[in-house]
Amino acid sequence: MEIWESVVRMVSALGVVLALILGLLAVARSAIGRRFLPVSGAPVVKILASSPLGSRKQVMLVAVAGEVLILGTTATDLVPLGKITDPEQLKLLLADTSSARPSPASDDGRSAHMQEAHRVSC
Repeated sequence: MEIWESVVRMVSALGVVLALILGLLAVARSAIGRRFLPVSGAPVVKILASSPLGSRKQVMLVAVAGEVLILGTTATDLVPLGKITDPEQLKLLLADTSSARPSPASDDGRSAHMQEAHRVSC
């Protein structure tokens, strides 16, 4: 009988420990706001396209909150370059970037597609 009592105590202690772990996980998810824990659903920021300019430098098309932004990125900085407001230009630009990745083509390193998108947004 002593063996069964120790087995019951061990299983009940394990149940209490698992319940505490699950409770702490639920509190952590609500307190942290799901920042560090995986969340299902659509991402808030979506990278539509990127083009390298040089060593650790890029131009990126980013969709955020229904807007499409053109950003310049380096290892330490993020610089807003403009915004695409014309839906037709955006469709054309995304169709071009999905069919063939643009290569740096101009003197300052920007691709022709990114320069055109920047002109449209300014």
